[in-house]
Amino acid sequence: MRSALASAAAVRNAASLSRACRHLLLGLSLLGAGTAGAQTPSAAAYPNRPVRMVVSYAAGNVTDLLARIVAEKLATKWGQPVTVDNRPGQGGSLGAQFAAKTPADGYTLLFSAMAAMAINPHVYSNVGYDINKDFAPIVSVAFPSFVMVVDPSLKVNNFKALVEYSKANPTALNYGTAGNGTVPHLNMEMLKLQTGLIAQHVPYKSAAAVTTDLIAGRVQIQQESMSVVLPHIKSNRLTPIAAGTVKRLAQLPDTPSLAEAVPAFTAVVPWLGILAPAGTPPAIVNKIYQDVLAILQQPDVQEKFAANGLILTGEGPEAFAKQMAHDYERLGKLVKQLALKVE
Repeated sequence: MRSALASAAAVRNAASLSRACRHLLLGLSLLGAGTAGAQTPSAAAYPNRPVRMVVSYAAGNVTDLLARIVAEKLATKWGQPVTVDNRPGQGGSLGAQFAAKTPADGYTLLFSAMAAMAINPHVYSNVGYDINKDFAPIVSVAFPSFVMVVDPSLKVNNFKALVEYSKANPTALNYGTAGNGTVPHLNMEMLKLQTGLIAQHVPYKSAAAVTTDLIAGRVQIQQESMSVVLPHIKSNRLTPIAAGTVKRLAQLPDTPSLAEAVPAFTAVVPWLGILAPAGTPPAIVNKIYQDVLAILQQPDVQEKFAANGLILTGEGPEAFAKQMAHDYERLGKLVKQLALKVE
């Protein structure tokens, strides 16, 4: 876990990294305390039937990829099926809304992302849940590496050339995301503000749908997780413009980072994690946290994460809750600054 956390320094600023490290240490201490004591009967018996893991994004999204890796391992560990239930829409909020209304017994979990918890409540007039009242944070699992890609027919291969092209052709470029309020939406709007890039936002229901239209030439730009776009980069169907990181990605060593292309730009880096409906017994929450943390320490899991540009975090319930509260406040200010409110 230490090596994985060390990699996170490449994409977080010093303050955020320090906070993340403190949170992880706190989470690990909670794990030790929980392991030392005997489990309560409710946790000892859990789970004794199938568990549903609601994923608030479509199949093919990085959240879905990560959820399926963890769900498969949990099913093996628990001896019970852990089924993935994709419920995409509204930038991740539809799945979160559904999960918030399920029984708080540990048999429905939510695998979601920062957008649904910390951004969408500021973007949409009503997301159908209150992150402070409706969820019990369990574990922040990882955060992804993003890549900006374009339609190869544009004949541009760096961010500066893309900005110049957009200014010469102010109505030519559209960029797609998995919905209003998603992290790519925020990052692209910040880039537009800071660099003068001209591109119209087109919200979709899923990242995979954006990629399909990008390859077909119906949109021209996408900023998405490496796991979604890398196969298409390798097949030359998409052109990488910049990695949404401080340093270049090992998988794309010839592609500059956004920090190189736009030194003043600080990207929003999303977390992906597991939550339960509020009121889920603390003993069950702690058991799930312990079991997921053990899975994250398995070498084959770490290899899969690294291959897909995922950086492990492993923050426990208390630290994860603090991270959510912090992001909710800071990203609410950013949404207001960028005027991204959707009625």
